[in-house]
Amino acid sequence: MRLLTSLLAVFAATAGSSAAFDVSCNSNYASYYGQNSARNQQSLGEYCKDATEDLIVLAFMNGFPNIILNFANACETTFEGSTLLHCPNIASDIKYCQSKGKAVILSMGGASGAYGFSGDSDAIAFADTAWNMFFKGNSDKRPFDDAVLDGIDLDIEGGSGAGYPAFINQLRSHYASDPSKKYYIAAAPQCPYPDSYLGTTLNSAWFDMVYVQFYNNFCGLNAYPTWFNFADWDNWAKTKSLNKDVKVYIGAPGSPSAASSGYVDGATLTSIYNDVRSKYSSLGGIMTWDVSQARTSGIAKSIRAALDAGGTCKHDGGGSTTSSTSTSTSTTASTTTTSSSTSTPPYSTTSISTSTTSTSEPTSTTPASCPVSGAPCSGNQQGCNGQKFAICAGGSWYTGSCAPGTYCYMGGNTAMCDWSNGRPTDTCAVSGGASLSKRLDFNKVSLITRPNLRPKPMSAKSNRPTRVEFVAGDITDNKYSTVVKIQTNKNAFTGDWSFSFTLPEGQTVESTSRGAASINNNAVTIKSDPSSEDANNMAAIFKIVGTFKGTYALPETNSAVFSST
Repeated sequence: MRLLTSLLAVFAATAGSSAAFDVSCNSNYASYYGQNSARNQQSLGEYCKDATEDLIVLAFMNGFPNIILNFANACETTFEGSTLLHCPNIASDIKYCQSKGKAVILSMGGASGAYGFSGDSDAIAFADTAWNMFFKGNSDKRPFDDAVLDGIDLDIEGGSGAGYPAFINQLRSHYASDPSKKYYIAAAPQCPYPDSYLGTTLNSAWFDMVYVQFYNNFCGLNAYPTWFNFADWDNWAKTKSLNKDVKVYIGAPGSPSAASSGYVDGATLTSIYNDVRSKYSSLGGIMTWDVSQARTSGIAKSIRAALDAGGTCKHDGGGSTTSSTSTSTSTTASTTTTSSSTSTPPYSTTSISTSTTSTSEPTSTTPASCPVSGAPCSGNQQGCNGQKFAICAGGSWYTGSCAPGTYCYMGGNTAMCDWSNGRPTDTCAVSGGASLSKRLDFNKVSLITRPNLRPKPMSAKSNRPTRVEFVAGDITDNKYSTVVKIQTNKNAFTGDWSFSFTLPEGQTVESTSRGAASINNNAVTIKSDPSSEDANNMAAIFKIVGTFKGTYALPETNSAVFSST
């Protein structure tokens, strides 16, 4: 998520409007809205009635350049004769939130979707489209009518990195054409530095805010202080970012159910925030996924109190901010260590990367010994030992655990926490500079390169436009887990739905995390439980678990049939 720098000018406001969002503060609170994560999502305007959040990120535009918008129960209407969402209620709420001094930006991307640019020309053309549809330009179809957003956020979690710097540069040229207000560019990288998808873009384009996702990874808030790596991002802000005043946010789950790992309670998050604030001047505040989770769990209130107690800007209770005399001190994190003690891992700017696929070929067939905490190593080696990653510092291995459900794999000289996608989960790897010894499974063709394990998202046979995707999860011995993603690109479906598909030969389904499964030979039907479903849904994501014989393969997407009342 990213936006422009400086102070946001006071909105052309109605009587009683509040002071505007101030990007220079280290006490801003940003939260995502639109995916109904807690299943009790209120209207956008409802969340803007008090001073809790400073910035709202609308999630998501999960399809571009062919635009697909998805805001779950917040918007379900489309333009006549089109699949493009038309959201007049959100439009009026955007203007209301802005009148309360809050910024509202639109997030592009997300964990699932059909997005990405073919190159710079494609990206530049889409920047023009975005300006016309969501900002001060003109278009015959504007999803938020005459409401003008405050910026764009990039939450890129798939595809290639092509075109994003060109997109940002072109959009900022449009921003410059309207001096009446401030516009922003923001990003939401995962915490391992550099980010797998946005690393190059972050170094080559202008960003105003970066909401680092300190969850679902080894460097999450739950790993503080050992592997928590805000220092890496502060160093990026000061040495790599084009905007040396860019603000880095601590991204946190809004509740235990908002992420697979990384949630910490309000008191712990407050302690981490205060520690980061005392050390790093790049701090911009805290971000949560998402507002429905954070408000339901109560952590949003705790966050607001922590930010007001120690940050540079205070809230008066109605959304306005005032400057504080408190200051923050910048420090540079140590990048080396000479200690060989195994009691406390070093604070190093060396990081593990994450990835969603691996196509690396082996450079050595020599088996690698498993790195063990405290055992000797050399140089800047990295390694893997099943679900544990390892970093060499001071001549000794220091190990940590990947997030639940992910395992360590080598990509070149870099250890990566990744979903197994059919690869072995219990072998070893150690990098060795010029003579690299990789995990034994990389001596074979990685299973993720096999066609039967490549996700194939496509339209399903359905009584409404629906997109279905099967994604391989853990595969151990003869057991498998597969994530099923069902998404409608037009009208919401009810809580009374069924989904059927054909299993590959030799497979069974033993359980499903949503609804109930029945199987007849290799035909599977999953029927929802309407009493536990929302009345209206834009997506259903769940996991099936079962057994297989021979070589595991994903179900063929073209066998999928979805129906809803």
